[in-house]
Amino acid sequence: MHQRIETHEDLLSFYRMQSEVTDPGPRKGAYDDLPNGIPDLCRVIQQNVIHMWWIGEETYGFTKDALESHERDIVDEISLRTVSDMLDRIFQMDPRPFGEPRDPLRRLVGNCRDYSVLLVSILRDRGIPARARTGTARYFFPDGSRLEDHWICEFWNDEKERWQQTDAQIDHVMLRAMKMALDPADLPAGQFPTGWQCYNELESGRIKPEGIGFSPDHCGMGYVLNKILADMASVTGDEILPWAGWEIGGPDGGTQPGDRELAERMVELLRGIDELAILQEARDLMVTHERVKRPEGYTADKFQRAWLN
Repeated sequence: MHQRIETHEDLLSFYRMQSEVTDPGPRKGAYDDLPNGIPDLCRVIQQNVIHMWWIGEETYGFTKDALESHERDIVDEISLRTVSDMLDRIFQMDPRPFGEPRDPLRRLVGNCRDYSVLLVSILRDRGIPARARTGTARYFFPDGSRLEDHWICEFWNDEKERWQQTDAQIDHVMLRAMKMALDPADLPAGQFPTGWQCYNELESGRIKPEGIGFSPDHCGMGYVLNKILADMASVTGDEILPWAGWEIGGPDGGTQPGDRELAERMVELLRGIDELAILQEARDLMVTHERVKRPEGYTADKFQRAWLN
């Protein structure tokens, strides 16, 4: 039985606790002597991780084939689920302190979730409430043509008494390539629609089904239901892999009687997730509802090499 959330301090304490995914485990000491500022922490993560879809001659000066020629199993790296395993792999490749910049060729190959859960892990280690969120980013396509799949970090800014959204992935290479004018360390409101907002974007007709998700195979309502499940799992303590999903959030999700009503209820829960009773209800739903709870023994498959093409 999980601890009940009855006060605002209970809520913040919940997001200070490491999850199975964000717990650095024996590598906790890697966070010693890291800088304090959010932009500086993002730079530390960026100097340890390289995004799988941004590797190229025109960005970092080498290709994925070049990495693999150095006997790097990049599929295995991308498939790592926990921060502890990510840190282990980072130090296997380069034993220097975590805060020291690594050559791009010796960085862990990962994805947007990895940047997010690493920042969440560091902030929770410092007693700062933080959580990973998944949804879509407007800022990758400012013309509004697409809502791009993405993960970010939210942390509680005690001074401003609000959740601050931070995209730890966007380094100087990406900023320059996309000509981004916004501050990734403090995303403007509305720039990152989370799971429930993705549902509203699609239902309202503001975005076409093919314009949200991964067209043509994983977009539209099937994609959005997966985002709802993944975001709900994340804010209740289970930061699942980006390609994970089951029941309502799986490949055949949304097809059972009552699924539409269930999706709409999850949307309302995510909309009010910072209300004490609603967070508690969301946590209960994630461990009791047959179409939402993680199936016993469920493990996401490994990332597929073909997805990199």
